[in-house]
Amino acid sequence: MASKQIPATAIIPFQRERTGHITVIARLSGKPIRFLVDTGAGGTCIHSELLQRYKLNLTSKTEKGGGVGTSSMKMTTVASHGLSLQGVDLSAFKLIAMDLSHVVAGLAKAKVEAIGGVLGADVLHRKHAVIDYARSIILLSH
Repeated sequence: MASKQIPATAIIPFQRERTGHITVIARLSGKPIRFLVDTGAGGTCIHSELLQRYKLNLTSKTEKGGGVGTSSMKMTTVASHGLSLQGVDLSAFKLIAMDLSHVVAGLAKAKVEAIGGVLGADVLHRKHAVIDYARSIILLSH
C-alpha cells in the first residue's frame, strides 16, 4: 500500500481583532503588511493606495468587481509580487489592487490598526488552510 505524503505545514499566528476579524502579518516586497483574513473573499487583494510603497506595477487589465462591502469597484491585477506568509510563497497567486479605503475606515472607527490587504479564499482553499481559533493560528500547506 502506498503511503500518502503529508505536505509541509506552516504555522501562521493571527490576531483576533475587537471587531471579531482576524489579521495576519505577511511580507510583500520584503516589507511587513497586515492582511485581513476573509474566508468569503474570492480573491486576495491589496489596497491600491499602497502600490507605490511596495513598488508594485499593474497589468493593463482592469475590470469591475463586487465584494468587500460594495457591489461595484475597479480592480486591476498586480503584474508581479513577492507576497509570502511565514515562509509560504504566495507569489504565484493573483493579487488584485483595489480601493479598500472603506474597509480601512470601518476598522479605524472600531480602533483596529489599518490593513493593507485581504487574504482571500483563493489562498486559503489551495493552501488547505485550517483556522484554529483556540490557539490563534492558521495552518497552511507549503
